[in-house]
Amino acid sequence: MTVLLVKGLKAGYRTAPFLFQFPDLHVEKGQCLSIIGPTGCGKTTLLNALFQPLFPGVVQYNRGEILGRDLRAISASGLYSTISYMPQFAQNALNPSLFVRTHFRHVQRSLETVEEKIWIGWMDELKLAQDVLELFPYQLSGGMKQRLVLLLGFLKRPALYAVDEPSSGVDAITLKIMIQFLQRRKQEGTAFLMVSHEQGLVNNLSDNILFLEKHLCLEKTAC
Repeated sequence: MTVLLVKGLKAGYRTAPFLFQFPDLHVEKGQCLSIIGPTGCGKTTLLNALFQPLFPGVVQYNRGEILGRDLRAISASGLYSTISYMPQFAQNALNPSLFVRTHFRHVQRSLETVEEKIWIGWMDELKLAQDVLELFPYQLSGGMKQRLVLLLGFLKRPALYAVDEPSSGVDAITLKIMIQFLQRRKQEGTAFLMVSHEQGLVNNLSDNILFLEKHLCLEKTAC
């Protein structure tokens, strides 16, 4: 089953004098497409253009589909019922005044289908003790927060999980734990669109790799 298909994508920020021109994207159920390339080549722009609400720029494509539905025809709420998006530095999005458990409760209430035993099992897989739920985010390490945010995105069982540098702030041992966790989610059918500089993550999860280059851009006046 094709989860994501995008052809002829061009995107750029309102203040930039150019648009990035991206290769076609194709992700099947249970697959991971990794996007790599040098700084400034547009990796994060690609994810933001497709999944950031109210993207502050220009987005054009010849064909864009999620699970066979035209991206243009899907509302923001409809899109986010199907996908999860974890941007760079996502761990900073945790509210420092709320217990970790409260973050899970808020997501649980919004979905109305998530049982606590699901996230407790996933916490075990990610080597996160249950007493973490009773702490505030500022009491946790960067790697612990990163794993928790990653886990929060799985609560709605997304068909596609777009992740931008999911291994930032984690050590080698934690990275191995995360790789094993993500491999299990792939086996369950989750598709991934991933930006990463971490070669171990890319090598262990990718079914296909898309390499972007800085020269893949066009003057706006030429588009």
